[in-house]
Amino acid sequence: MAAILKYLISMIKNKRCIFVSKFVFKKIVSMGLFFAMLILNEGCVNNAPDVARVFIQDEIRKNHSIELLKTNTKKLDVKLFEGDVNFYRYIAEYLKKSNKKINAEKFTQVLMNLSQNHAYDPIFILAVIKTESNFNFNAIGSAGEIGLMQIKPDTAKWICNIKNIEWQGAQALKNPEYNILVGASYFNFLKKNLKSQSMKYVTAYNMGLTSMKRTPTAELNNHPYFGKVTKNYLSIYTELKKIKKVRTKLVI
Repeated sequence: MAAILKYLISMIKNKRCIFVSKFVFKKIVSMGLFFAMLILNEGCVNNAPDVARVFIQDEIRKNHSIELLKTNTKKLDVKLFEGDVNFYRYIAEYLKKSNKKINAEKFTQVLMNLSQNHAYDPIFILAVIKTESNFNFNAIGSAGEIGLMQIKPDTAKWICNIKNIEWQGAQALKNPEYNILVGASYFNFLKKNLKSQSMKYVTAYNMGLTSMKRTPTAELNNHPYFGKVTKNYLSIYTELKKIKKVRTKLVI
């Protein structure tokens, strides 16, 4: 338990994880018995930081899914993956099916770290990728957008500057890991700027922040982009559910 608490405290001291700390301590008391049981198992204690990490990621996914869909997560497939230490493996397997040329393990590790740092559900980023490029990291858009998340080089250079990310040039946006680093950082900027209003920050990613702010609310509510992203978000969870079911049968 000491290892778990030490890990949680270190997360909270990290300025990028302030959001996480707000709900983690609300859960500590209710999770006390669970952690106490882990102490009885020496193997679990040795992996305590991993258990804490899974717990934190579960909470992030739950909160972000509510933010995106405005509904109770009990009705969503996200609930089926609570406490599942193999969740990242399901994502890696999904990526292999989506594009075999992507290094699934490396990409998944970067995706999980970025998602935790920015308090995203990693499946949200995958949903944006599916909507933008259908996992083609060499995709070039009609307006010059590049890579998985279809980022314009000038936008990418700008966000790298304000987020203290090394700008590696337009061609680097074809690198899957670099592309999501820049794309996730841009979403972080939009999310904060628009006070976590999912309809607005998701649509702003597509049409630009200035254009989004000029769009009448009625028109914004009917914009198709948000619907496409949330549809893909739900469909990816459905696919992960199938992958988990198959893997569970193989283990049995």
